Amino acid sequence: MKIVISFLLALTGAYCVDVKSLLDTTYTDGAGKNVTLSDLSGNYIGLYFSASWCGGCREYTPKLVKLYNRIHKDKNWEVIWVTHDHNEPDADKYFKEMPWIRLPWDQIAVRGAKLFKLTERSYIPSLTMISPDFKIVNAEATQDTEDNPDGFPWPWP
Repeated sequence: MKIVISFLLALTGAYCVDVKSLLDTTYTDGAGKNVTLSDLSGNYIGLYFSASWCGGCREYTPKLVKLYNRIHKDKNWEVIWVTHDHNEPDADKYFKEMPWIRLPWDQIAVRGAKLFKLTERSYIPSLTMISPDFKIVNAEATQDTEDNPDGFPWPWP
């Protein structure tokens, strides 16, 4: 299945997108501190798409938090949350459960939508893994993180 998805992504041009330029913005952490793309230099990046209203996200987020807390420093891994919430107060409240950084609310409609398009998904939760050189390692690593949590960065075969 992953081979088929990879082939379809290649056909649609998803791999031709300049991932670095899409990621080149200022993010915020839970304390409100700004984090830039240059601050993430040398890190793998997990783009995490979810929302507070999504039952599957509510189930997956705590698992991802636990995994992130266990390996992010040793593996040079940062997660960027891209909300699919319908309003900012719900997104803000849900983000308090997450230890990583987020795409600012005012960038969700345009930049967030473009980032989600990279995954060629129509559902959440979704975790896309990106290498330190801004190549998509795995457009859908969500299940891989659960099936093989020690398989970081969960590359496609």
